[in-house]
Amino acid sequence: MKKLLFAVLLTMTISSLSLAQRTLINKGDQYAGAKLALGSVAGASMGFVGTYEMGFQENIGIGASIGYSGYSEEYNFGAWKGEWSYTNILILANGNYHIDLLKNEKLDTWGALHIGYNVASAKFSWTSTGVPASAISPSVSAGGFVVGLSANARYMLSEQWFATASLGFGMGILQIGVDYKI
Repeated sequence: MKKLLFAVLLTMTISSLSLAQRTLINKGDQYAGAKLALGSVAGASMGFVGTYEMGFQENIGIGASIGYSGYSEEYNFGAWKGEWSYTNILILANGNYHIDLLKNEKLDTWGALHIGYNVASAKFSWTSTGVPASAISPSVSAGGFVVGLSANARYMLSEQWFATASLGFGMGILQIGVDYKI
């Protein structure tokens, strides 16, 4: 954990020293967004994410996100059938460092460090009739502390609307969606 944090801080410091850049986010700027998460957790094909970011100081933002994905798998045990249902809820706080990588006035790029909690659950239910009363339908809750990095971009569509994409850690390997500048 300490090595990861040191690597992120070192990268941000080197980037800020080596790139003469314009201000991409200012203190007090606020963005709210909705995204689809592709390549989601385990077998889920898609997830949904809500995000918020506020400019903390020039080119540094802080934010939060909450994501949801769920899916189910059917199992056949001969005469009986059942289904496992899985749910993942990811609650994250993040620190963002905005870097003017491509020198495009309409493009905002940044790296993010995410810290949060994954709330995961799995539940089995029988879907066929005639299952013996002694057959169990287990459920389990899991989850835990999570940490990760992502690369992000926000493209200006208008003064308040932005197309956005995130690659890396979070609910899905790739998130695409829109942000609204509040």
